[in-house]
Order: sequence, then C-alpha cells, then structure tokens
Amino acid sequence: MSRGDPCCIRSGGGYIGPVMIARAGAYFRGMPGALWVLSFGWFVSALGFGIAIPFISIYFHGTLGLSITQIGLFFGVMAVVRSVFQILGGEIADRMERRSLMIHTQVIRALSFFVMGIAVYQDWGFPAIAGSLLINSVFGALFQPVANAAVSDILPEKQRLDGFAITRSAINLGWAAGPALGGFLAGYSYGFLFVMSGVITFGSALVFLVFLARTEMERLPDRFRFSDLVAIKDDPWLAIHAALIFLLFMVHSQLLAPFSIYAVQMVGISESQLGLLYTLNGLIVVTLQVPVTRMLSGFRLTSQMAAGALIYAAGYTFIGFCSGLSMFVIAVLIVTCAEIVMSPASLTLTARLAPVHRKGRYMGIFGFAVSSGWSFGPLYGGLILDAAGHHPVTAWGLISVLAIAAGLGYLIFAARLPAKFNAPTPSTS
Repeated sequence: MSRGDPCCIRSGGGYIGPVMIARAGAYFRGMPGALWVLSFGWFVSALGFGIAIPFISIYFHGTLGLSITQIGLFFGVMAVVRSVFQILGGEIADRMERRSLMIHTQVIRALSFFVMGIAVYQDWGFPAIAGSLLINSVFGALFQPVANAAVSDILPEKQRLDGFAITRSAINLGWAAGPALGGFLAGYSYGFLFVMSGVITFGSALVFLVFLARTEMERLPDRFRFSDLVAIKDDPWLAIHAALIFLLFMVHSQLLAPFSIYAVQMVGISESQLGLLYTLNGLIVVTLQVPVTRMLSGFRLTSQMAAGALIYAAGYTFIGFCSGLSMFVIAVLIVTCAEIVMSPASLTLTARLAPVHRKGRYMGIFGFAVSSGWSFGPLYGGLILDAAGHHPVTAWGLISVLAIAAGLGYLIFAARLPAKFNAPTPSTS
C-alpha cells in the first residue's frame, strides 16, 4: 500500500531466528479472535469480488462493444451512487448492529452476481448486467464503512494501524486468488464466472453468521437527520483528508477499468496474464502489508500518505513505458508498494479524527471520498486514453499528475494537522 517488523529487526548485536519467530507469534496472538474472523470473511468476500470485477470492463468492451470512455462513464455513475451510499452506510453503522448489517449486505451482493450470470447466459445485454452490478455496488458501499467501524470496535487505538493492515492483507489475499481464477473462468464462460462470484460472496455471509460475535459499539444518542450526511462541514481536518483521498483514488482507480483495457486491448497481453498481474498485486500486499506497516509506524500518518501518493505517481507513469508482460510486472510492483504504504495510514487517520460516537459516520465520509475517486477516475483515465492513447507516456503521465498533487497536499496538511491526530503509532510489541 519506521520501526522494525519482529521478523526482521536486530536484537542486541545480531539477527536471531527463534526470538523473531516467537515475537511474531506473540504479535499475532495478541490480536483478538474477532479480528481474524472478520478478516477471513472479508477475504472470502474479496475472493468473490476479485473473480469477476477485473474482467467486467473487458466483457463490456470486447463482447458488448462499449468504448473505453463509455465504460469509464458507467463506472463513474456507479461510483457516484456508491459514494452516497458509503455515507449512508456510515450513518447506519452508528445506529444498527454491525454484524447483522454485514450479513445482509453480503447476501444481497451474492444475489446480484447470480442475476449477472443469468443475464449473460440469456443475452439480456448491458442494461441487466449494469443494473445488477449497480445493486452490488450499492450494498458493497453499505458494507465497507460497517466493516471498517467494526475493526475500530474490536481493537484499541494502539492496535488499529496493525489491525487495518491485517484486514487489508486478507482483502488482498482474496484479490490475489480471485483474478487468477477469474482469468481462467473468463476464458470458459463469463456467465459461469459471475455465478461463481455469487456462490463465494454468499460464503462470506455464512462466515459472519456462524463465526462472528456481535461487536461492542457506541451508538449515536441522537436521531438521524439528513444534515448528518454532510457532517464533513463540521470538521476541517476530515474535509482536507477526504479531498486529498479523492485525488489519490482518482489515480488508484485506474488499476481496474483503464489499466485492464489498456493492457489487453492496446498493448496486447492476454486475459490470463492480466489475471496474473492482479494476483501479483494481491500477493505482494499479503506478504508485505503487515511488516511494512509496522516498519512505517514510526512515521507520521501524513508522511506515509505523501510517500504512497508519490510512489503511485511513479508507478502509473511507468505504465506508459510498458510494452509487454515483464514491464507490466514492474509497474504493478511499484503501484502495489504505494498501496501498501498509504492504505492503513489513511484508515487510521480517519479513525483518529472520529469522535467516539461517530466512527461509522467518519468511515462513511472516508468511503464517500474513496468512491468519488472511483467515480471520476475511470472516466478521467478513459477520456485521456481515448484522446491520447497513441502517446501512452503522455497519457499515463497526465493521469499521474493527480497523485503528485495529493502527495504535495499531504505534506502541506502535515504542518496544520494537530499532532494528536498525526503522531506515529505507539508500539504494540
């Protein structure tokens, strides 16, 4: 997406294997069981999502004949809707039992994948698939702030950075396995691919139902008002953070629709190779997220965000130089490093800014900024690639400018943000 990870630090004068292993074991045992259940359910959800989502753009473009700009516009509209429901999900998360919300949202998402599969088999066309995908996105938007708020419920403040790193690793393990399997299934049948996504997503609901206990939460004492949906106006620090996250995710969002179409349709790698690139992305996060997060915990959160943004800029600019699979591997390595650096820090900063009764609301606003970036990012990238795709270095350089702006923004933000929100995370070793 510093201090040493327990598996790679010095103790006294040298490196010591058994002690490192013991410290790593103690670190993982120190996390509550509920976090591991939540992480596993999230992994299953990401697996189901990762099987299908990277290949929908290719299906729209290659089978249904939509242009990159049209696909970007659709994903933009979908993400606008998703962004609104992210805020609504945050408000619901502060008022209703979170475990039940996670179960119900996952069941509905599974059903939407089933409908998408039937739509492919029956040749219902773009409207049916797009409508089902929109429903899936809405309930995914409701799920996200609820699950993030549950992490804050489960863990004390000093463990949250590591906790978000663990859930991020679980999500990316799903992403690692999903696209590789999806690349195989897409070569067989897109309809079967979507049905399998539904089966696996339903499995995540069963994990939460059977194994996840209800989390202790602070409920909002006041009744919901529609003015709560714009609560960002009451916290300037949250507003700045959300604005910069929006810019950052406009760039991050290129990894799905614009990148997949560019790599397959313009450069000419295969769908199975594309799936392997997404798998590589997920495996790197799974392997490095926790140790890198612990190494960087000695730095301020805004410093981690700025570094991640600038690494994003380097990675996406490099895509313009890619002419084959091996170069795309390097690009994905760089982009994934950015993701590892910035993702837990962004969630931890949001959790620190949130008052005790407002965890869901603040996570919802954070999700709104993320989804808004996903709204405009594919459209932005699609327009640039349609207009300047024959000059790929220029096109991807223009896309990367937004990441540079976000990185500089976090460096400026660091000088204004109170230290209590931005301080390095205390050690949990």
